[in-house]
Amino acid sequence: AELTVLRQMSLSIQNQLENGETPLQEAAITKLLGTGLEQRMPGLIADIVEAQPLRRAGDTLSEALAYLIQVEPSFSLRGGTNEIMKMIIARGMGL
Repeated sequence: AELTVLRQMSLSIQNQLENGETPLQEAAITKLLGTGLEQRMPGLIADIVEAQPLRRAGDTLSEALAYLIQVEPSFSLRGGTNEIMKMIIARGMGL
């Protein structure tokens, strides 16, 4: 459900851009929510398939999960930190 909502939000932003609009707050909200989901995904996958994110030679799923869990904190840095996104949202709300 979350992924579907994020996709619809992204399509709405694309539509606004095509219409010459500048959806700063909408893009910031979408980025903030998307980053949160992206950072939770490795743990969700590990829980669903009951995999341990360990580096075991030949076990590509556990290797991928181990890598993702190591780098997932950096996901929120791409395109602006969460704090910057929150500032953009707050300014758009007049705060």
